[in-house]
Order: sequence, then structure tokens, then C-alpha cells
Amino acid sequence: MGKTIPAHARKKTDIHLTNEFVDIAPRHNLLSWGLTLGVTALAALLRWPRLGVPNEIIFDETYYVKDAYALLTNGYEREALEKANEFILEGRTDVYQTVGSFVAHPPLGKWIIALGEHLFGLNSFGWRFGVAVMGTLLVLVTTRVAIRLLRSIWFGALAGFLLAIDGLAIVMSRTALLDGIMATFVMLGVACLILDRDYARDRLSRKLKPKSKYGGRFTWHPWRIPAGIFLGLAIATKWSALWYLASLGILTVIWEYSFRKKRLAKRPIMGTLLRDTWWAKIQLLVPAFLVYLASWTGWIITTGGWGRNPESTGLVNIFKSLFEYHKQIWNFHINLVTDHSYESYALSWPILLRPTSFFYKENLPNCASSNCAAEVLAIGNPLIWWLGVIALILVLINFLKSRNWRSGTILLLFLAGWAPWLLFPDRTMFYFYSIVYLPFLVIAIAYIANSIYWGFNLKHLNMNVFFAVGGFILIAIISVSIYYYPLWTAISLPKEDWLMRMWLKSWI
Repeated sequence: MGKTIPAHARKKTDIHLTNEFVDIAPRHNLLSWGLTLGVTALAALLRWPRLGVPNEIIFDETYYVKDAYALLTNGYEREALEKANEFILEGRTDVYQTVGSFVAHPPLGKWIIALGEHLFGLNSFGWRFGVAVMGTLLVLVTTRVAIRLLRSIWFGALAGFLLAIDGLAIVMSRTALLDGIMATFVMLGVACLILDRDYARDRLSRKLKPKSKYGGRFTWHPWRIPAGIFLGLAIATKWSALWYLASLGILTVIWEYSFRKKRLAKRPIMGTLLRDTWWAKIQLLVPAFLVYLASWTGWIITTGGWGRNPESTGLVNIFKSLFEYHKQIWNFHINLVTDHSYESYALSWPILLRPTSFFYKENLPNCASSNCAAEVLAIGNPLIWWLGVIALILVLINFLKSRNWRSGTILLLFLAGWAPWLLFPDRTMFYFYSIVYLPFLVIAIAYIANSIYWGFNLKHLNMNVFFAVGGFILIAIISVSIYYYPLWTAISLPKEDWLMRMWLKSWI
């Protein structure tokens, strides 16, 4: 457990203390990193075996597998032949036409997929390799973020453990799509900004007397630059990460204002605006923009990409063409209204109303039953998600009552990945987009568990009750993950066993 002090032991005059926990991160000791690496190892064990199964191009892999290999060989995406998927599964790589292909997403995520194709070839293991690396890294980073955010090693590790065994996180680590890659870069950006918050406050607190005019002088924020880089990488994977850049930018301003106010500054708003806000924008936005622009290097330095006029020379003309390309991408996204059997409105995502089936095949050979089926179903562990919804409601109540910065951060970062989709009810969208906010859902569960633990501790209640109930819930969650694991990894099941796992008709 992180170093926390009960409320009755706090000094009212200590302005470093919050209304809930001491604002000091747990030390990165052997236990902290041991639990982190243990949870990450578990995540790897659930993601890497049989990574190449199914040995097919499933769901939207049909776009990114071919785009990635085209980037690898040409520097830009090219139109594929009509039967390109069949040719690839036969071992062919000459599956492209000579013209550039219009793509709806920036190149970076496809470059990560291309890295695996470069190392292992154009096969199912190769195009899923990079995604599996990023999915495993997501668990590690989420664990570190949770430990620092919750100020608790054990409950931070709990958040990482829940992410490691959740079905959506597993499926998105085993499928060559972009959303899991984006989620990892977003979490790396979040990790940097939380590190920056602790670093800057510690540096200011050591030299600053309270009740100053602005509540603090200008200070260097070294972690904001890598945060901007990682957020730029996320945006260079999918544009929806822009909401996180905006939300985290707002969060840094809120943190600075809160700190200056707690320092009893006479003018905390002016202090935040004059000493920090402008600098925060530069440190976040400039690296993000430069990284995003760099992700288009292949398109810029070649002449065959879609919308790239080969006769156009000079950087000004090239960037004009790139700007026009971006207008076309924007128009595509805002006008994407196409019926799909697995489309799902964002309001239903947290309660798992309509998951996405990436792959399904029945009448399989060597079946012990009359019929066997194999599926890759992008659906989270129902207990984790439904408990997560309850936890988020409790986090909201906690924030409204206490204005605690941890609960506010969890809520804002969850909403940054979910709420924007509510604004476009007619757009075609899918449940698996929610992978980007899943880390904050499991952190919400760990946050509430930590709060209950300290509630028992402070009231001197029997802690055996807490551990008995918590242990029962955790065993139930693990059991559900074991039960659903075949549906996440295309393990063959008798059809009747597959049907037993369809708890809601909308899952079929």
C-alpha cells in the first residue's frame, strides 16, 4: 500500500494534504515494480499464445494489414487487388495496384503493424505482433498510472490486473486494429502528465512560502514535452485522440489553479494564466503537432500517395495537398453513416449491449460435438464492466462531495474517450472503440475499492469482511474471464457451450 495517513492523523495546517489521502506518490520500490511486472507478465500470457490464430484477415484487419504493408514497401498506402486477402493468405505479397489509396486514418498505427510484418512477414502473426506489444505495454503503463494516481501500490496493481484479464483488452491486443495502439499512446501521455504534476508541485513546494501573490513562480515542466509527443503519436494513429489532448490540456490548467489556491495565493487565477497556461500549451501542442506531421513523412517525400500531385513541387504546394487530404478525411468521418450488423451507439458501450464479432466460424473439423464454433468476440468481462459502471457513479458522487483531484481526473479521462461519441448518434460506430477509456474504468473500480478499504480502516470495522467480500468478487471476475477466454481467442467450443456464453440476445 502507498503511504497514506488516516484523516484523524492529519494536521489541518498542512496545505500539502488533500481531503482524502496524503498527496505523496508511493515509492517505486521492489514491491511496486514486482507487482507491475507480474501483472504485465500475466497480460502477456493471455495475449501472446496462438497470436496467429485465426490464420485469416478478420474484420477491419482487411484495411490495416494491406495499408501497413504498402507503407512498408512504398511509403504510402496503395489500392489493393480485388482478391488481395485471398492472395495474402496464399503467401503472395504482390497484391497492389499502382495507384494510391484514400485512407481515413493517419499512418502511425499502420507503421507499427508494418513493423511486425517486416520482422515476421505478411502473415497473421506478423501483422498482429506490433499490436500485441502495444496491448501488453498498455497493462504496464495503466498499472503505473493507477499506482501513482491512487497513491496505493496494491490497489494500483488491482487496476492493472483487471485490465490484464479483461476480454476487450485481450482481443484488441490480438487483432491488427488501430484503437489499442492509440489507447497505449494516450496512457503514456497521461502517465507523463501525472509525473509532471508530482514533480512540479514538489519543486515548487520546497522553495515557496504560502500566501504569495500568485501562489508560485514559473517553473520548468520536463514531463509535458514527452506527454505532448505521446499524445501526438496517439493522434497520428486515430484522430479521436484529439479529445485527450484537449482534456489533458484543461486538466493541467485545473491542477495548477488548484495548487496555487491551496498555497493560499492572493490571485490564483492570474497566477495560473501568467505563470503556467501559455507554457503548458507550447509544451503540449508543439511536440504533438510536430510528431503528427512527421507521421506523414512517407506521403510527403513520395509522389504516389492519394491526393499527392506528382507535378506539385515545393513544400508549400505539398502541404496544401496534405491539407486538402485532411479535409477529405474530415468529410469522410462526419458523413460516415452506413448500416452495419454490429454497429453500436456509444450510450450502450459501458453496459455491453452490442459487442463486435471480429470472426466466427462453425462446423469445424475434429469436433467432439455435432457442431463446434470458434469466435473472436470483442467484449469485455461483463463483471468488470458492470462493476465499472457502478464504480464510475460512485466516483462521480465522491467528486461532487469532495472535489478530490483523483476522482475528477478519472472521470474526465473516462469521459474524454466516451462522451464525444454521444454527440454523433447517426454516425456508424462500434463498441470496441471503448478500449481507449477502459483503463480509466478499471482504475475507477480500484479507486472505489481503495476508498472502501480506508473507510473500514478508519471506522475500525472488521477487515475480514472487506477481504472476504472483495476476494469473492475477484474470484468471480477471474472465473468469468476463464469462462469467456475461448470467445476472445477463437478456441473451438461445442455450439451449445458457445450459446451458453451468450448471456444477452444482442450478443449474437
